[in-house]
Amino acid sequence: MDDNPNYPWNLVSVVIVTYNSSAVIRECLQSVGAAAEVIVVDNASTDSTCDEIARVLPAARIIRNQQNRGFGAAVNQGMAAVETKFGFYFSPDAVLCDGAMEKLVAAADQNPNGGLFGPHLRRPDGTQELYVMGPGEIHHSPMTEMPAGDFCSWFVMGGFFLCPMSAWHRIGGFDERIFLYVEDVDLSLRATQAGFSLVIVPDADVIHAGGQSSTVNWRIKWRKDWHQTWSRLYLEAKHGDPNQAKRDARQTVIRHFWKTVIYTLLLRPDRVRGNFAKSNAAWAFLRGKPSHSHRVSNNQ
Repeated sequence: MDDNPNYPWNLVSVVIVTYNSSAVIRECLQSVGAAAEVIVVDNASTDSTCDEIARVLPAARIIRNQQNRGFGAAVNQGMAAVETKFGFYFSPDAVLCDGAMEKLVAAADQNPNGGLFGPHLRRPDGTQELYVMGPGEIHHSPMTEMPAGDFCSWFVMGGFFLCPMSAWHRIGGFDERIFLYVEDVDLSLRATQAGFSLVIVPDADVIHAGGQSSTVNWRIKWRKDWHQTWSRLYLEAKHGDPNQAKRDARQTVIRHFWKTVIYTLLLRPDRVRGNFAKSNAAWAFLRGKPSHSHRVSNNQ
């Protein structure tokens, strides 16, 4: 590590949230090990994730949760422990390319009003993976053409961002009522409302394996469908039209309930699972049931 206190890596603490991520965490840690500190919040993994972290990066600080607290709450835990100028949240199924951190920190220095700085994501096959929003929007969409230099957006992906800690505290971190999904949309909207710019840095490259940060089974699929539905409705109620969110929820209950019935008769269990999860989530939203009641449990 460079002894210069202004060396970009010395200004950054990396925060990673893991859940049964042993298969991917090694390369991730190796790509960010130069940071002033690496803080890993483990959401009650049942595999060898924590042992692997200790082997690959003994200096990493591991915060072990006794239950899965959800993505946003765990990120907030990690960010609360950051003592450097910048916090950098990074997904465990990704690799930060050489020079990317230096470019992100340089962009932050050049944009003192910036609140979130996002890198340029690519899949292992080179396919671009970057989503943006326009002003007034609450749903992100894939970006097809990449500008030549840094540019502002109204959305920064929640799995990969650099944030000045002064801005993080003003924004208030993630909304912990959201257990999983679209918490980054909410964060981006609140950052913009707080007067911060959101900046994408195309020259800061990240290779994202995608969907490999935890193991997947039937129960995990149920939870994902459930949380995607609940969180979408919650976001619409919070930042859009609450009455429309309720109408959408009622329609979701009815539509996916009948799909559940049809696929039960057709003996299609996977279709039954997905549709019943969505109907159940919408019904829970209508009843005011919190998303954390459907956390991913430790035995899944």
